[in-house]
Amino acid sequence: MAFVLTTSSDVHCPNQGKVSPSGQGKLTVNRAPVVRLDGISGKSVTGCTITTSNSTKQCGTVTSATGSAGKLKVGDVAVALSTLSGATDGTSPGLSASAGQSKLKAA
Repeated sequence: MAFVLTTSSDVHCPNQGKVSPSGQGKLTVNRAPVVRLDGISGKSVTGCTITTSNSTKQCGTVTSATGSAGKLKVGDVAVALSTLSGATDGTSPGLSASAGQSKLKAA
């Protein structure tokens, strides 16, 4: 089981870039709305430490995200979990997350 992601969770690229996910207010953990994958995909990445040049590109946008619950859903869509992985449009495209909460788990 993994922890559910909320708007207070840390979603980031490998180069310290941060993603501010949008949440679903129908379910909250510690007053922070839970997040679905559609609240992460397409979001901007800010603070990536890679410098854009001829051979490198700074992470700017989340291009894909995977890692959602099998049964826990909000609005008929599964919530995102701390097992999140994905990609950005940057040279180091990885994406990962830390839930930042320890009250709600899902599989």
